[in-house]
Amino acid sequence: MEKKTLILIFVLAVILRIVALDRNPISLFGDELDVGYHAYSLLKTGKDYTGHFLPTYIQSLNEARAPLQMYLTIPFVAFFGLNEWGVRLPPALFGSFSVISLYFLVKITNNHPETSHFPNLTPLISAAALAISPWHIQYSRAAFEVALLIFLLITATLLFFMGLKHFKIMLLSIILYGLSFYTYNTALVFTPLLVIYLLVKHQKELDLFS
Repeated sequence: MEKKTLILIFVLAVILRIVALDRNPISLFGDELDVGYHAYSLLKTGKDYTGHFLPTYIQSLNEARAPLQMYLTIPFVAFFGLNEWGVRLPPALFGSFSVISLYFLVKITNNHPETSHFPNLTPLISAAALAISPWHIQYSRAAFEVALLIFLLITATLLFFMGLKHFKIMLLSIILYGLSFYTYNTALVFTPLLVIYLLVKHQKELDLFS
């Protein structure tokens, strides 16, 4: 029953983020156009539209932007074209899969025992809350880097807790935390603070690997 409920929540999340994606929001705004043209330029030339070859940071018209969103948009622009679907589908998918990652993160970190009489619904409630969150839906339906950042942080943290028992999984967590620096500038502050907190709080478990 829990798996079926999770699937229904995920389907709801996908519907809320993908249906009429080419019409709502009504048109591509400036930052989305920037993402699309950088992805298209990288696809066709291997350079951003300012002429830098495979840049680790992308120079837009008025600012330097973290490049991961643009790189991940490349295959979608190649398949759908330089349009709303090509630009907006990546954050919509990452926003949808964030719901699944959050479910498993809450499940693995939840300390409340589950009994046959009182099943623990906290993971499902958490996933459902994110699935229907107006804030998260809004940022998943346009080419905002924050949807990708949230997916990476939730998934990396999930892998961190899994990695406390299997060190090879911890390496995947480290990679995702590292990739977060290339999504949105906020990560330059938030990700180190989050990682430091996790390392300090779980120092005893980590000592097992030393």
